[in-house]
Amino acid sequence: MTKLGLEAKDLEPTRTIFHGIVPGLSCSLIGRIRHDVLFGDSSHFRREPIWFEVVDLSSTYHALLGQPVIAKFIAVPHYAYMKMKLPGPKGLITVTGDYRKSLDCAQDGAKLAESLVVAEERCQLDWIITLAQEASAAKIPAEEPADEAAFKPSKETKKVRLNPEDPSCSKFSDKLL
Repeated sequence: MTKLGLEAKDLEPTRTIFHGIVPGLSCSLIGRIRHDVLFGDSSHFRREPIWFEVVDLSSTYHALLGQPVIAKFIAVPHYAYMKMKLPGPKGLITVTGDYRKSLDCAQDGAKLAESLVVAEERCQLDWIITLAQEASAAKIPAEEPADEAAFKPSKETKKVRLNPEDPSCSKFSDKLL
């Protein structure tokens, strides 16, 4: 946002929540903004205004283009070749990705996701510890006597040999099933 010369006052409110950026966690947005996206070069380009959801998240990615953008540009992405093709005023525009930068982004994104998951797990553990401390401070009713809660076999229990032909199983022959 800063590199684009945008400030928080430029954002419109939004109630959208992102899921799937970090496994198991959701991410609230700080706003959204409509900004022109341009593909191509100065001699052959295509520009469309796109709505961007803005997240206060430290990430190597600056923007993620989802299905609405791909549909608006009538683009065809090919993830394995890191290319995206879209129609332009003078023919086809091809956008090519950078493999090295993509790997760096993926590794940094994994580190970010891991740190956020660890932070969330710490919050959940703190909450569980607080509940446990509150429960131990409260009076807990006495448990049932041990002999009432102990395991008692059914009256229909009978002794069965596990394998009648195998003499090595004789030590198990007296076990109850």
